[in-house]
Amino acid sequence: MTALLLGGFAVNGHAATATYNPSTGLVELPVVEVLSGGSSAFYSAQLQLSGSELQLVSAAPIGAASGQRNVFDSDTAAVHIPSVLVGSDDYYVKLKLVPGSNPLRFSLDQVVSNAFQGCPSFSANGPTAGSCILSGTITSNVTLTKNIQWILSGGVYVGGDKVQNATLTINPGTQIFGQSGADYLWIRRGSKIMAEGTPDNPIVMSGPLQQEPGEWAGLVIAGNAPVNGCNAGVALCEIPFEAITTEKFGGNNPNDNSGVLKYVQLLFAGAQVRPDEELNALTLNGVGSGTIISHVHVHAGLDDGIEVFGGTAQMKYIVVTDTRDDSLDWTQGWKGRAQFVLIKQAADSGDRGIEADNNEVNHDSAPRAQPVLSNMTIIGRNGSAVQGVLLRRGTGANIHNSVITGGFKECLRIDGASTYNNAGSVSGLSGNLTIENSFVNCTSDFSDGEGKTFSTADWFAAQSGNQASNPLLNGYLPAAGSPLTTSGSAVSDAFFTVVDYVGAFKDAGSDWTREWTFPF
Repeated sequence: MTALLLGGFAVNGHAATATYNPSTGLVELPVVEVLSGGSSAFYSAQLQLSGSELQLVSAAPIGAASGQRNVFDSDTAAVHIPSVLVGSDDYYVKLKLVPGSNPLRFSLDQVVSNAFQGCPSFSANGPTAGSCILSGTITSNVTLTKNIQWILSGGVYVGGDKVQNATLTINPGTQIFGQSGADYLWIRRGSKIMAEGTPDNPIVMSGPLQQEPGEWAGLVIAGNAPVNGCNAGVALCEIPFEAITTEKFGGNNPNDNSGVLKYVQLLFAGAQVRPDEELNALTLNGVGSGTIISHVHVHAGLDDGIEVFGGTAQMKYIVVTDTRDDSLDWTQGWKGRAQFVLIKQAADSGDRGIEADNNEVNHDSAPRAQPVLSNMTIIGRNGSAVQGVLLRRGTGANIHNSVITGGFKECLRIDGASTYNNAGSVSGLSGNLTIENSFVNCTSDFSDGEGKTFSTADWFAAQSGNQASNPLLNGYLPAAGSPLTTSGSAVSDAFFTVVDYVGAFKDAGSDWTREWTFPF
């Protein structure tokens, strides 16, 4: 298969290009973008065919390129070639880095026609040409490809709950549509989603019209990481999901791995299952730190943009825009991390930027929520009657290098006796609820809730590097002369990229939302 494929490599003028010289066995990749965290480097590269593998023989730096291109993602050790011609046929090709190889070698992982080839056996024929329907429970490993428009019918589950585990692979550029609020995608405990998009070919999960929030229900991932909400002394805390109580989540593995979400758009989602119980655009239930969540855009959700129920999920390069309810919501003891987060409300709707709880019923339930968050830019709509960040119901949090601004009634509010007690006192902070090197600038900057033992304003002022002043933004980016660009400090945690700035962006020239996000 490798020889057949490479023997037909030819230039494809409308997409990434690759050529193969049969006399030398060389594969030429004129443009390869190498992704490493939030940075990119561009190369032209040569691969040498050697048996069933390809060996890297040269790589020369080139200038940044736009449009369709080959992408190597260091997080997943995969090379994505979006379009190569084999004779008159057009294929997507995925290569995988051979672990430990030196010089680097790659194996052939996928060869998929970019033309519609009919619906695979795990799906049904869709209503239009090139569409296929997903329904019920998937209990074997399957791949969703960009040559098909995938339609969700009802709740589509991957795996049973810790039985019949399966992996759902989603290729770059793939589109998945729900038709109504009854349609959602659910990854159960023990199964995985491998949604590996690229900057030039993000994965799109959306409603059909892309006009209004709530056109479909959203994406739910359930994992085996610790959660709270059980009685003290319970060895394994597993709890039912509030919206669909037949589904459980949680466990004893903080490093649990539910797969990959990279370069993914989640658009116009959210649905009310019953009064006050909703599915969010992205729901993370007991998701563990082994899961990669990076470059995810949630846009126009009917309920919360991202809601985290416990677990240790970690996220980077997150965009949440135009959400009707809270943009980021956590409860049930989330102890994860997040860096580089843009929250921007619509002009006419949106509740809080962050709504943070430990546990709604038992505010001191263990493990106590205490995520570590850095480099957030939270922008509220004018006339908002709520807070940019509400810390309540016993939550902890360690917030760094962040800016809360715009038309929120208040930027920051602490509420509830358990929350205040967990924080300590202004003169003797416990370290469980902190904010440092951060800016606030709202209609009012601070307010205090019930159980107050100190003022939020004094708590903010007592910690290093904080400023209640104009951050000087131009839209969501720092304007010329903004104090944000030099006011940050590194977080002492290996997960976090070292920065010297406040907010999600270094400066006006460092907009990492370009190309892969939905227009917002």
